[in-house]
Amino acid sequence: MTRSGDMRTLRVGIIVYSHTGHTLTVAERLKERLSEIGHRVTLERLETVGPVSLGADRAELRTKPFVGGYDALVLGSPVRGGRMSAPMRSYLEQVPSLEAKKIACLVTGVFPAGWGRNQTLAEMEGACKSKGAEVCGSGSVGWFSLRRNKKISRVVDRLSKVF
Repeated sequence: MTRSGDMRTLRVGIIVYSHTGHTLTVAERLKERLSEIGHRVTLERLETVGPVSLGADRAELRTKPFVGGYDALVLGSPVRGGRMSAPMRSYLEQVPSLEAKKIACLVTGVFPAGWGRNQTLAEMEGACKSKGAEVCGSGSVGWFSLRRNKKISRVVDRLSKVF
């Protein structure tokens, strides 16, 4: 269901960079949920040309998913050094426009939300808005938490309702 309450099938692209597999795990669960409620969902991974160091600002991308075929996007990134990962930053810089796209941002990280996840969400949201997107929601998961599975479920539930 969309926010207005009417049933509308959306083409949703989940574009994710996952260094360790944590962000990908959450993205896969979100894909399942969005599909269950009737959206057509494609999960696309950002892949780099080589390894990316923790402190890198940019990364050379092997894959650059095209956003034109989607009504809505979920962008997923791990927190790297208190910031958005270099592959996601490079991708967002290269996307020509996100005009008229509804976007949700997802991040995962090791440390508490105030030690990088909140800042990373703000950075991602700012990058998307600068390209003309409407940011509809966001969520973050702290990976090393005793309540991680509950947090993942809450984030998946919340993000599945933003479009």
